Amino acid sequence: MRVLIDTNILLDVILCREPHLELSKRVLLCCLSIVDGYIAVHTFSNMFYVLHEAEKFTIEECRNTFNKLLYVFDVAGLNKRDIVSAVNNDAFLDIEDSMQHEASVSAGLDYIVSRNCKDFESGTVPAITPEEFLLLVHAE
Repeated sequence: MRVLIDTNILLDVILCREPHLELSKRVLLCCLSIVDGYIAVHTFSNMFYVLHEAEKFTIEECRNTFNKLLYVFDVAGLNKRDIVSAVNNDAFLDIEDSMQHEASVSAGLDYIVSRNCKDFESGTVPAITPEEFLLLVHAE
């Protein structure tokens, strides 16, 4: 199974956000051994903004965090065609969500794991919650 991990799941673990920390941590642990986990390329710039500007992480702390993620996850990239598609996809109200979806399509992924599945309802890659993901992984 190949899955895109949405930014909210990653930030739950990095920032120890309750009440989501435990489930999100279990999702990431599955990516170490059971499934192939991906992060969309633009997620790194989005997380940098949150971590550095809002949470006051130093640049070095951000780099260390990203290097740890890159050790575990592959990166789902976007080319110009993918970005044009994401920007012009009227089915999505949020361009960042549309880009997450397009990165998943481009990489041929099976699922998007997110706490905000409603944001991906109009996509072609199914979005599943951490709970659904863990049930699916442990059923295989």
